[in-house]
Amino acid sequence: MPDPYIYQRDIETYGRFTASQIQKLVLPVDAGFDKALRTVTARLDAATEALRKAKLDATAAPVPPGASRGSRGGRANPVAAGRGLLRRLVEHAASRPNGVALARELLQGQTLATVLRRRPAALAAALTRAIEVLEQHEGQLSEREAWTADLERSRDALEPLIRSVRKTRLARRTITPEMKAARDEWLNTYRAAKLLVECVLRLHGKTSLMPEIFGDLPRAPRAAAVATAGRRPQASAHAHAHAHAHAHEHEHEHA
Repeated sequence: MPDPYIYQRDIETYGRFTASQIQKLVLPVDAGFDKALRTVTARLDAATEALRKAKLDATAAPVPPGASRGSRGGRANPVAAGRGLLRRLVEHAASRPNGVALARELLQGQTLATVLRRRPAALAAALTRAIEVLEQHEGQLSEREAWTADLERSRDALEPLIRSVRKTRLARRTITPEMKAARDEWLNTYRAAKLLVECVLRLHGKTSLMPEIFGDLPRAPRAAAVATAGRRPQASAHAHAHAHAHAHEHEHEHA
């Protein structure tokens, strides 16, 4: 029974659960298969652990140098620079006559502390929004052109960092060759365990236990099945009676 549809995030849960259930429900069924069942359980545990380690290795990729909070090589950190610029702009706007409303609009109704905690992509969006607000209120700040130029430079300086962060996130979501190999090995071992367990249970008429051991198998709706089975004889008898009555009417018409 191939199971390529099992989600990556569920494999570890299925592996641990199945290994535990084999020991609990299948080993006591037939002592003659004791060694084989213990062997396949150990291999399933090993395959599950190998996949877990491969996943950890894939997600432990180092953060890109550009994402460092401090400065590197004497270059100013673009995130800190962008936050500092936005802080100065908001404080300057608020200090101007009737500037409180302008400062609130620059922050889009958020507090300054909230805006300054934003990640690089959101910070770049906040800088773009600030440029748009200054354009809409060009007569309110005499230094609007200088502020706009600074905002544009700061936003553009964030772009390499944003691309680097996105690339790293994508890499962490992508299945690495090591993860794929570990997944294929796990699936192969899981299928082998299914075949062996089904063999043991079939010899003893207990294949109904399969969904109790392998979490990806659908559980049969027993109550519904019993109820449906109980209704079938009535439906059959009713159909038979209806057919008999119809035949009797047909004979009467031709009499």
